[in-house]
Amino acid sequence: MNYQPKVTIIIPVYNGSNYVAQAIDAALAQTYKNCEIIVVNDGSKDDGASERIALSYGDKIRYFLKENGGVSSALNFAFEKMSGEWFSWLSHDDLYYPEKIEKQVLFINKLIEENPNIDLNKITVRCATESIDKDGNTIRVPDYSGVKEYEKPIETIINNVYNYRLSGCAFLLPRSCIEAVGGFREDIRTVSDVEYWYRLLFNGYEFYCMTNERLVRNRSHKQQVGKTKVNLFDKELNELHISIADNLANMEIDSKDKVMVKFYKGLIYRHMKEASKYVKEKYLRESTNWFQYYVTLPISCGTKWVGGSLRNVARNIYRKIKVK
Repeated sequence: MNYQPKVTIIIPVYNGSNYVAQAIDAALAQTYKNCEIIVVNDGSKDDGASERIALSYGDKIRYFLKENGGVSSALNFAFEKMSGEWFSWLSHDDLYYPEKIEKQVLFINKLIEENPNIDLNKITVRCATESIDKDGNTIRVPDYSGVKEYEKPIETIINNVYNYRLSGCAFLLPRSCIEAVGGFREDIRTVSDVEYWYRLLFNGYEFYCMTNERLVRNRSHKQQVGKTKVNLFDKELNELHISIADNLANMEIDSKDKVMVKFYKGLIYRHMKEASKYVKEKYLRESTNWFQYYVTLPISCGTKWVGGSLRNVARNIYRKIKVK
């Protein structure tokens, strides 16, 4: 491995005394040693519990306390303090496998070998993930079989609407992207990470995925902001996808009508009512082949939308008329 950049692991924490020690331990256990670990306490209100845990690690980590402003503000704060050439976000309630950073750096080295002229300032590398419960037991292993190691940005944008595979903690990102597109939006409280990935995609970043490397454990629990602020989460998610639709409409894309229909179908699949209504009314032309759409929708959405018998009828119709 010739390219061995310094990597900054950023751990934002808010009232995280129940999990933050596990996150710090996972960061310290990385087999790739050219790392620094920054823990940012985003104004926790837990009688100093999170701070005491972080301080107990001494100079093994760099610890900062700031006023509460949300996870985006904590990440942006860390960006100003980091010294790494690349950075990786680790939520205080998530975990890395020990080889996470090393295998991602090895992957970057492979890309360099295959293409010595590759612009490292315009790529991101992410790994596969798994979900765990509050006690650390694996509860779900997503299927990455249909994910390509590299796909065009427009493909990633469309595919992510159907199945969120752009997990924040799975990424390894070049520091230069902060200068190029800015930091995380602090006015978005629940989906600022998703907004950032799309912003990178719309700015021409190439997303690589280590589909066979499950290196991050995302914890699912009741205290997550998406579950404690459901109404805000739905509102921000719809607003975000409305802005994505506008960006798609302004891009030079082959078969733009088909792209917008696929995007619309993805919105319905994810139950984003406001965003899907907006896209349908503003961007889907009267010439859209709605018969094709309503035949293929049950097939793509399966039992989540219709019963098995109706789905089979739709599939048979689809096969007879050979809708493409």
